[in-house]
Amino acid sequence: MDHPMGRRGGGGALPRGCVIALLATVGAVCVVVLYVLWQIHRTLDRTPPDVGAFAHSAPTRTAGEAAARRSSARLTKLTSALPWAVPVGTSVADSCRTEDQNPFFGPAHWAPINCVRSSVVYLAFDGDIGTRLQQLDTVLAEQKWVGSGQSPHTLTGMATWLSQAGGDPSPAVSQQGSTASPGSQPTCLSTTYGPATQKQGMAHGGLGVRLRVSVGERPCMPPTDTGDIQTGGTVTKAADEGAVYLAWHPLSTFAVSRSAYTTHRYVAALSLTDSYAVQSVPTTSAPTR
Repeated sequence: MDHPMGRRGGGGALPRGCVIALLATVGAVCVVVLYVLWQIHRTLDRTPPDVGAFAHSAPTRTAGEAAARRSSARLTKLTSALPWAVPVGTSVADSCRTEDQNPFFGPAHWAPINCVRSSVVYLAFDGDIGTRLQQLDTVLAEQKWVGSGQSPHTLTGMATWLSQAGGDPSPAVSQQGSTASPGSQPTCLSTTYGPATQKQGMAHGGLGVRLRVSVGERPCMPPTDTGDIQTGGTVTKAADEGAVYLAWHPLSTFAVSRSAYTTHRYVAALSLTDSYAVQSVPTTSAPTR
């Protein structure tokens, strides 16, 4: 006969049904608390400023038209100096938007409205990649584009730096912009520039111009600044609250590159970002009507 103590085992344990009921109760309490907090959050004034009014105002329209002319002229000048490269598409996204700098609980703090025109010209080409990178560097220097940020100041410099860093042969990493030197691994590099007359880089949400030049070889999708959201071959407008698009002629970087690689070895993407209008004073609530 078993000893009575052996039959009791873990005598103090709660029955399984009680444990389940307790967990369900705790879960229900958490749901109620979160619901109450969310309702409090919603009662606070979180209405974005009137982006549309700023975007369609006369000064913004004038600045936007000037940005469109500037961007077109700069990209045309660059592509005209690259006769060995074949244009395979151009995308444009021009939008004004703000962002909540306090997105969780409490009153919203909206950043100044910022209007930006993003233009991307895609080029396909062949030939010796070292020579082509040097030719691109020469044209960029002649047209007074200077390297910005922490990256090497030329495409050739970027390729050399990546070669010294060892690169990464995996396609996944190559698509993100890391690769070995041209010829040993698929080329996939990107660096940014600013006009020589622009004394500082373009700050986030500030006025200024930035040019990103990316060069890729299959399977690399050259990194681009398109001004919209790209997921695989799908292109959608940015979902920022209060965003207003003034122009949107999208192209999928994935689709353009995949098509270009059927007949050419390399793809270059010239992404020109022109931040042309910024609201002078940040807004913390909706405008009074």
